[in-house]
Amino acid sequence: MNETEYIDHIFHDGIVVKVNRERNIVTVRLTDAGECGGCPAAALCSISGKADKNAIEIATERAERFKAGEKVRVIGTERMHRKAIVLATVVPCVAMMVVMTGIWLLTSSQAAAAMGGIGATIFFFVLLWLMRDRVRHEFCFSIEKCE
Repeated sequence: MNETEYIDHIFHDGIVVKVNRERNIVTVRLTDAGECGGCPAAALCSISGKADKNAIEIATERAERFKAGEKVRVIGTERMHRKAIVLATVVPCVAMMVVMTGIWLLTSSQAAAAMGGIGATIFFFVLLWLMRDRVRHEFCFSIEKCE
C-alpha cells in the first residue's frame, strides 16, 4: 500500500486470541490499548485502559489464515471514528440540551429541565443499545498480519 491509502485509517496492534473458522470471526486482544490517550473518545471506548476488556471480535472471510498467538494489525477508518464520536457524544448532548431548553421554557423549573435532560440522555443510550445490531454493520474492522 502506498502512503495515501493510510491517511484515513486508524491502526491497533494486537494478538490473535481465538479463531472461529465456522463463523469467520477472529478474536484479537489489542496490545496498544494504553496508547489511546490522544483519542477524543478514549474515555468512552470500551477498551481504553482496561486490560480485561481489550479483546474485540472481527468478522473476516479469511479467518482460516489466522491462528492463535499471531501478531496482527486491526484497521479502522477515520469515518468510523467520527461516526462513533457523533453517536456517543454529539447526538446525546444535543438531545439533552433540546429537551432541557424545552422543559425549562414550558415550566420555568430548572429541576424539571435537569431531570428531563437526564431522562432524554438515558432514553437515547437505551435506544442505541436496542439498535446495536442495526448499527454494528457501520463499524466493521479489517485485520492483517504483522510482518
